[in-house]
Formats: sequence, structure tokens, C-alpha cells
Amino acid sequence: MKRLLRVAAAVSATTLVLTACGSNSGASDDSDASASGVITADDCADPDAATAEITDTLKVGWTAATSGPLADAVGNVIEGMEARFAVANEAGGIDGVKLEVIVKDDAFNPERAKANVGELIQKDKVDVLDTFGSGQVDAIADDQNDACVPLLFAQASVPAYRDIENFPWTTEYLPSADVEMAVVVEGLKKQYPDGADVALAVNQTESGQGIADGFKKAAEGTNLKIVAEEPLTDPKTAASTLKASGAQVLVDAGVTTDCLALTQAIARVGWKPETVIQPSNCADGATLYEPAGDAADGQQILRWLKDPANDEFKDDQAVQEYLEQTEANGADSPTNSYTVNGWAIADLMVDNFTRAAASEDGLSRLSIMEAARTQDYQPPMFIDGIKFMMSPTQSYGILAFKPYTWDAAGTTFTPAGEVIDISSSYE
Repeated sequence: MKRLLRVAAAVSATTLVLTACGSNSGASDDSDASASGVITADDCADPDAATAEITDTLKVGWTAATSGPLADAVGNVIEGMEARFAVANEAGGIDGVKLEVIVKDDAFNPERAKANVGELIQKDKVDVLDTFGSGQVDAIADDQNDACVPLLFAQASVPAYRDIENFPWTTEYLPSADVEMAVVVEGLKKQYPDGADVALAVNQTESGQGIADGFKKAAEGTNLKIVAEEPLTDPKTAASTLKASGAQVLVDAGVTTDCLALTQAIARVGWKPETVIQPSNCADGATLYEPAGDAADGQQILRWLKDPANDEFKDDQAVQEYLEQTEANGADSPTNSYTVNGWAIADLMVDNFTRAAASEDGLSRLSIMEAARTQDYQPPMFIDGIKFMMSPTQSYGILAFKPYTWDAAGTTFTPAGEVIDISSSYE
């Protein structure tokens, strides 16, 4: 199993192979249970622990960068999750079972994440795991899948981890890099019907490489030509080199910390590409775009979450309720996009836990994973028309987006079209 996991993570060909949605029929006589989409505890290191009923407290263990450049974004995500769990606990929890978040710092280091997960599973006895980063998912996959502890809504987008046969106890929250970049490329094809030269700025982590690979795959056979590619190890050096390419389009294949840094770098070298595409993980206007001033004006991004700071949603009932509940439960930055992100992840978890508790077997790690594999849910803080969808055999996740551009003068994102739903392409 461990060898299969590592191969799956390393081979980009293990992308989404999407077929029609099915339903989880429960037990199966299929000898290859994971391949058929049926989750079992047969291969677990401790099958009894995977099927044991969860009582009193359900623990969600996070390994995440609570120190270093990502700490602020991570802190807001955890803050949003804890606020949503507080609301659930105030309402009685999950059939009386209270929810708790346990966080360990990995400084965005995959090996530290692996050590953290060992402690979370063995010492803290967590029932569910979560993490930031594709490298982290890869590092913890062996231990987490062998122990059969669900890793739900990982902050990662590499398509390989959607391979249910090799990652049966894992789901990703962020849209597949292949899916997101396919939508980006379709937009660029409309914007540049005669083609365009593209420059790629690539973070050298698995997350950044996944976005870059997704763009390259989607651009094959189009008139979009990648004329330069540079690592984001030094944003200013990357900006200077990419500027020399004369590309009309700059695509940031980066992580959260790259978004503002790259924008400031291209401003320092005097480059204003016609089009700048930021990844969907660069969602917060106040921290990642506003500080760049005019340099960020017109940058494009795909989004799926409602923005409480945007006038577009000022009369939205779900947003109003979210603001009331987060503020009442100790959230310091309720309008921060990463706080919304954490709230939405927790909301997805609560939906899974509730359905698992209502199952014949009651609330257990196994029933939680079964619920995760059959989820079809639109969290209230998702933009209308966008939902999170899974099937027993395919990890769909998010298959719809709304395009936005950053308005530097108004310091806000402005809609650049209607929701783009590509789910029909995967039926």
C-alpha cells in the first residue's frame, strides 16, 4: 500500500478520471473495495478503532503552519473553523458529541507534518485530520491511511491525491489544479482568440508545481504559448526574467505567500502584463491585493466563497448570519477570506458528521469517511450555484467558480461574469 501511495503522489497522470455519479450501496462482495468506492476497515492497522463509536468528543487534528509566513492565513482558517464548531456545540453538537480542534505547528514543513500526525493519532487520539499543503498530504499519507483516520478537506489541490484507490481515507478541499486551470485556460482563449504568450511563475512546492502542471496540460493544443517559466524562490528575480519574455499573460502558480510578493516584484521591475492570473488560494483582498496598490489592478481570480467584505453580498442572509455567529464566537477577523474558508470547511465537516451519526452504524471514523464519499452539499457561504460534490468512486470536489477582477481604486473584487459550472463535463 505504501508503495502505491508514493507512486500515486509522484505521477501526474493519476488525475481525475471522472465518471457518472453513483451512490454508496454499503457492503460489497468486490474484493478490491477501494477501487469500487466502498470504504471498509479491512486493511486498517486497527479495524476496531476505525469502526468504534465516537462518544463525548470528536477531535479534529490539524497540522499546519502556525509559524512563518503562512501563519496569519492559517490562523484565520482555524479561527473560522473553531467559530463554526462553537455554533454546532451550542446547538448540542452531533447528537450530543462535542467538536474540538487540536492544532500542531509544522512550519509548512512536510516532515514536521508527518511527526505531528503521528502524535495526533497516537497521543491525542484524533478522529479526523486536516492539513495545509500538498507536500504535507504526501508526507502524512502512509501513516494516516494505514491508521484509517479520515483526512478531510485538505488544503491541497494536486490531482493525484484524488485517486481513491490509493488514498481511500483522504479528500481535498481546494479545487483540483487541473480543473481550475482548465477554467482559466478557457477564459484566456476567449480573451485572446488569436493566442497569447504566457509566462509562468512557479512555487517549487508540490502545490505550485501542481498548478503549473495543470495549466500546461490545459493549454496543450491551444494558441496559448508558454514562453518563459521561473521559480518563485526570489520573486524579484523571477519578475525580471519573466518580463524579458514579453509575455502578455502572467500566471502565478503559487501559494498564498506568493500572491502579494509577486505583484510587488513585477511593480518594482516596471512590468505590467496585460493579464495577471492569481490562483484561487489567493483570495483575501485586504491582505494580498490592497497593499500592492495600482500594481494589483485588474488581476484575475476564480472564487467560490462569498466575500463578507464585498458589497455584492451585503444583503445576503447567509453572510449576515455568518457575521453574527463568528463575532459571537470569538472570531477576530470575520471578513477575512481565510476565516470564511475555515468556517466553510467546518460546515462541510458538520454536514458529514451529522449524516454519519444518522447512519445505521452511528458516528465512527468509518461512517464519517463513508459520508465524505457521498457528499453533495452547498455550504451557505459558497456562492450560489457552487457546491461540494463527491461520489463513492470519484473525488469531484468543487467544479464551479465565479470569475472576479481586482479593482484597486475601489479596493474590492468585482464580478467578471457569471458562475462557470463545468460539472457536466465530468458526468
